[in-house]
Amino acid sequence: MKGKIPVTSMITLESEKAQWQILIKGLISELKTTALIEIDSTKKVRINLIITRIIPPKYLRHKTTCSVESNMGEQVASGVSRTKEFIIDFLDGNSYLFMGFIDGEEKIPILIVHYESINITVYTQKLKTEETKKFFPDHHLN
Repeated sequence: MKGKIPVTSMITLESEKAQWQILIKGLISELKTTALIEIDSTKKVRINLIITRIIPPKYLRHKTTCSVESNMGEQVASGVSRTKEFIIDFLDGNSYLFMGFIDGEEKIPILIVHYESINITVYTQKLKTEETKKFFPDHHLN
């Protein structure tokens, strides 16, 4: 089936953590797999993926800063910001970052984040206005 999928949405990877570990450990250079994307409540599509890099939770380092505006006042907005920062940091604490391509007529760069603590996976495609080199930056594992 040729068509468009949403730029960013939920995805169900059809691979397992044991397969991810083989790529993480460098025993293979890419993981070919498939995934399901729900287009709407009545239609799902299967896509082919080539995953070239998986960064496990222990190597993902970041801190979330959230800014919320509210009609309930600055102190309420500040409190809501803190709760959002907390939950995002909690979710990110056990997340895996996948980098790769949708394998089709043309290879489309894709980033996938798997939130292990809630078993939800989300993807986003590179936009035409974004550079692949900046979408997939070099990184160093400490």
